[in-house]
Order: sequence, then structure tokens, then C-alpha cells
Amino acid sequence: MDGIPAGAALLLVTAPRLFVIADVAGPDDYHLGDEAMLEANLAAFRRFVPRIQFTVLSRDPSWTRARYGVEAIAPPPFAIEQPDSPGTWSTPDVRCALQQSHGVVISGGGNLCQTWPERILERVAVLEYAAENGLPAVVLGQTIGPVLTRDQRSRISRALSAASWIGVREEESAALVRSMGLSPERIHQQFDDAFFLEPQPPMDARAEGLRAERRPIVAITLDASFGAPYRRRALRSIGAQLDALVESIGAALVFVPHVGGAAVPIAQRDLLAASALEQTLRSPLRILDLWQPREVRWLVERAALVISTRYHPLIFAAAAAVPSVGIHTDDYTRTKLRGALAPAGVSHCCISIESAERAALLPLAVEVWHQQLSIRARLRAARDRGAADDPWRWEAICDAAGLRAGSSRRRTIVPARTTVPHQGESAMPNAHMRIAPSRPDLLSEAQWDEFDREGYLHLGRVLDEAQLAALRQRIDDIMLGRIKYPSLQMQLDTGGAYEDLPAPVEGFLSATLGYRKIQGLEADPLVLDVIRRDLFREICGRTYGRHASISIFRAMLMNKPAGKGTHLPWHQDAGDVWKLDRDPVITTWIALDPATRANGCIQVIPRSHRLGLLSKNGSTISDAHAEAYCPENEIVHLEIGAGEALLLHNWLLHRSGVNSTSIPRRAISACYMDGRTLSTVGGHRFPIVFGEHEDVDVAIPFVRALKEENRRLAESVSEATRYAHSLVEDNQRRESMRREAEIYAKSLEHELSRVRSAIGR
Repeated sequence: MDGIPAGAALLLVTAPRLFVIADVAGPDDYHLGDEAMLEANLAAFRRFVPRIQFTVLSRDPSWTRARYGVEAIAPPPFAIEQPDSPGTWSTPDVRCALQQSHGVVISGGGNLCQTWPERILERVAVLEYAAENGLPAVVLGQTIGPVLTRDQRSRISRALSAASWIGVREEESAALVRSMGLSPERIHQQFDDAFFLEPQPPMDARAEGLRAERRPIVAITLDASFGAPYRRRALRSIGAQLDALVESIGAALVFVPHVGGAAVPIAQRDLLAASALEQTLRSPLRILDLWQPREVRWLVERAALVISTRYHPLIFAAAAAVPSVGIHTDDYTRTKLRGALAPAGVSHCCISIESAERAALLPLAVEVWHQQLSIRARLRAARDRGAADDPWRWEAICDAAGLRAGSSRRRTIVPARTTVPHQGESAMPNAHMRIAPSRPDLLSEAQWDEFDREGYLHLGRVLDEAQLAALRQRIDDIMLGRIKYPSLQMQLDTGGAYEDLPAPVEGFLSATLGYRKIQGLEADPLVLDVIRRDLFREICGRTYGRHASISIFRAMLMNKPAGKGTHLPWHQDAGDVWKLDRDPVITTWIALDPATRANGCIQVIPRSHRLGLLSKNGSTISDAHAEAYCPENEIVHLEIGAGEALLLHNWLLHRSGVNSTSIPRRAISACYMDGRTLSTVGGHRFPIVFGEHEDVDVAIPFVRALKEENRRLAESVSEATRYAHSLVEDNQRRESMRREAEIYAKSLEHELSRVRSAIGR
């Protein structure tokens, strides 16, 4: 996009002026995304209409005027109760600016949502004024909805009907606008307005450390809500996973705030989240101050991975072809964040905050890292297609705004080339499929035949001595509390009957090597590295399909402490007891210590998986079934050496005994399943370890609604708590002022008494 397309004669005889509303302010009330979109849009108009002038609505007119070289005026105060006539929303400055303008531009953003009713009303008022006064109006890249009240929907529909160009950023927004009955030829799905913003390095010393950094940079942006108490649990989990990511890929963490400034309440500044995150991390976190949009775009281009709950970090990452992971916190942010990555077909790189809290962030980030070459290729291809179409889109926008010489203000605009795919289209051929590089299979057909026949398979040695030593030390560190992960569930071994075992408990219990089971170990980078081996990827592909996404139900330590252990009766690993909507069918079992008859190795009944589930409930079987299907002469003891692995069919009947030796019998067990598997309790999916994350984080609508309501209540409680604290502080200040006034009054009384006494003498 180096110039204007041939034949694009766009200049008017006189210099045109556009009235622009963009929700911008100055450095004291700074939102990087809104500034980025305005900056990009002004630059694009100037590129096509060099003599163009602008009047921009800004909450800091002097700063906006100096920064962008435009006229700028303050917006009028706006009540939530929309006046009947748009003419009542104005000031003399606004009316004068509109009267002097040739057209109206609504710069891009996500303001047309129930979250910001005053922003909806502002934009509706401007569009209605334009319609009443015959001014052409163009609406640039918007997120509309997804949640609107009936009144908001009606007002937006009526206001947009007068716009000659309606730009939307996501298919979901496009579908919502189409459902309002608006003319389809005026609805244009596009990249975000700031997508093609040019990078620019900082001109001072701020970037020196980043230029010198040799480790891969992970750029992180969390919105201010992550500094609130109701996000504390999620933040601890995210922090632990970032520590694990640093360990896994050797990264440097850099926090990039997008919202802040002296006029922004502390509770709404991104630096609040940065400070809270820093306190949860073991790893160093470099925290930046607020940079300008082009500077952040330059930084993102040098990052290896972006992780963000905000929108524009993902936009900048997509434009720079940098892999990213989005964390959405509600339906609105889900629409935006997935939409940011949809043109390249990588919207699967977004997960919900609930999934992130359940330790799904680390496996997804590592899988994105594993697939970074293919993801970068997708992003570059989508960017190149968009760049080829963008000049034609801007020519059409200028036409719609009445800026082309000889064009009519009410001219019907031919739809611009679509720059992102419509619903049902793929951004790239087979973009939804993960194509693994061709290589020889790691298991032979004879081995698969053996597994199909017997229900288990010796996989041989998968860990060398150094890996074994590291994993043993890591397991000891976890059991002794030297390393902690919020997602772990820990169960002590009582050495008694299986029925008397205590239930697993979330979090750390006590420093002891006597744990029987620790679940949630996919949160640890060493364990995650083991369960993500190519051998296990191949096994999952053969079992569930080569292009299926694979999630992990549980990665756990199975331990029989020295001289202890609990007898585990005959059982099957499936059934309703697991609270899943489908049964996983494979588990891997990797010995960290030699597994022998003496220390309680696994015992199996070969070919028993062909019986199917003996009970719908699953788990332990009845005494009658044990007597019928588990005769002593058919039992096989699966003795294996340290570092060796087993592949087990989940329906295979198996058990284990106690440990009568002086060494523990520890193993890492991982149950792999189809990535579409749902929890029938929480309605959620599970961490993806291979392939792509499915677009349903809470798949049962009722549960999703409950979780959203719980989130809103928690946010309300947090806001009420902060308000209560502010009232207490205000009351304390007033009480202090009252005491000072009382002391002063008494001093006056004393002085008056002294004066009267002196006069009396």
C-alpha cells in the first residue's frame, strides 16, 4: 500500500473538512486503542485527500490539536437519558464545527455496546445531526454489540440507516447489523482501523533494554480488573503459568499497559494489574509506562509471543505476524479478541478467563509456540490480502464521505472488496486444520495390533537419566511445597483401605513425601514437556484422528510412598464417575522409579477392555465382576524400569498393591481425550495440549449464564467494597476536619474570653 491506485482522483476543488468522533483524550486519560485508530484513520484520509482538514471531538482538545495537527473541541456533557432531539446534544462549538464540515466520521472502536450507553448516545446524536443536515456520514471499523438493550438496538439501527458506509470488524457484528434490516451493500467487514498503523521505535532510551534482549520477549497486557480482589484467584493461576512458560521457552516478560493517566481512577489503570501480576510471579517482569501507538506496534513486532486480555495488542500482533493468545472475560471481549485473529483463521488462540484459571493458558501458549511457523504464515497471508485490498477500501470510503471530486453526497457506494472472510468461509484453505510435517511413524503397525488386542502396550524408555533426575526433583519440590501451582489437587496416602482415602484437596496441604496422588501437573513445564512428546501426539492422532484437537483430562503423579501405599482394587478408568460427556480411551503411564511386584506395579487383565464398561458409573467394579473377569491365573504384572512408559486402554481392568520396599514407586500418568470433551458439571472443556482450542469455553448455556452472572456479581461486590472504603476514608477526613474545626472554635472561645477579660479590667 505505497500509494494511491491509478485513476483515484479524490481531491475536491476546496479543502474539505470532516467532523470526527473518536473517544480520545490526552495523556491524563489515555486509551491506546482509541488513539491508534484515530491516528491511522487521519493518516489514511490524508494519504488520499492531501488537503483535507479535521475537527476532532476530544476530552483534551489542546493535546489532540498539537499531536495530530487538527482542530479539536471538547464534547458536550452527555446525560444517559437521551434527549428527543439530537439538536439538544451540542454546544455552540459543536454546532459550529458540524456546520462547517463536509461530512461526519465515526472512528473505529467497540463503543456500540451495552457497556457504554453514553457512547452509543453520542454517536447516535452525531449521526442523526448529519442526517438532518444532509451531511454524508461514514462509520469505520466498529464492534457492535454483542449485547444491546432493545432501545439501544433501535437507536443504532435508525442512526446507521443514514450512514453511507458502515465498517464492522467481526462477522458477528456484521450479522447483527444485517439483522437490523440495513442495506447489505453498505455493510463492510474489515480489519481494525489501526491494523496497518506503521511501527515507530521510541526516540529516547526507553527501548534500549528491549533492543539488547536476547531472550524471546513475551508481551503481556492485562486490563485493570486483574488488580481487583475478585480476579485474585485467576491472576495467581495466570502468574504461575507465566512462570512455567518462562521456564519452558526461556522467555523475558514485558508488561505493556494500554490504559492509564493521572485522570484515570487507579482502579481502571492497567498498571494496577501489572503491579498485582508482579507480586504473583517468581520471574522478573519489566513494566513499561504508557507508550504511543506506533511505539507499541514497534515493540510487538519484536516480541515472540503476545498474551493479552485487551484487543489492540492482538491487532498489532496479527499485523506484525506475531503469534498471540487472547484471554476474554465476557461475551463482548470474546467477540473482539476472537475477531482480531479470525481473518488469519487463528481465533482458536483465544480462551476464556475461566479456562485460563483452570491452567489452560500454559498448554495453549506452548502449543502456539510449537506451531509458530505455521501461525506466522497464516498471519502474513491474511495481512498481505488485506494490504492489497486496503487502497480500494479507502477509495470507496472517501467516495462515501463525499470527498471524490464530482461525487454525490448521497451516492450509492459499490461494496469494497471484502478484506476478511464472511461467515462460512475460511481465511486460508484448510486454515482450521493442523497439518503435521510428514515423518516416519514412531509406533509400528505390529505394535498397534498388539495394543488393540491386549489393551496395553510397552512403549519402552522415553526418559533419559537427566530427565528422570529433573522430574524426580520437581515432584519432590512440589510435594514439599518448594514449588506451588494454584491448580493442583493433592491427596495424602493413608496406607489404609482404598475406601478410607481422603478426598483430593485444592492447593498445598503440608510438606510431606507421603502424597498418593497430585492432579493438575500439566501446569508444570517439565511435566507438560513430557506429556507433549511427539510419541504421545502420534498416539493421540492414531486414536482420535490426525487432525483432532487433544485435551488433557488430568496429568498426575501416582505415588506409593516407601513402605506404604494404598491397595487399589480392580477398576476401569471411565464412566459417569468422571463427569464427562464422553469417555477418554487412552492413558499413558511413565515410571519415575522402577515399578515391580514388590513396590506395587500395575496389574492388568489382558484383553479385558473388549468387555466394554462393566458399570455405567465406571471406576471400581463389583465383587461379582471381579470374580468372573479377574482370575489369578490371567493377571499380568506390568513391571517396567524407571523412565519406561506404558500405553493403557481406559477400559482395561487394572489394579495395584502396596509398596513393601524402601523406595517410592512414582509415576506420571496422563489421560488424553478428544478436545471437544465437556465436563457435565461445569460445562467447560479441558486444556488443549495438541491441536487447536475449540470455540466453546463454557459449552452448556445454562452454566455459562450462571458464570456470567457470578462474574457480574463479583465485580459489583468489588466495586461496592471500593466505594465503601472510599466512604470510610471520606468520613475519616471529615471527622478530622470536624476535630480541627472544634479545636479552632475552642481556641476562638478562649481568645474571646481573654479579650473580654482584658476589656473588663
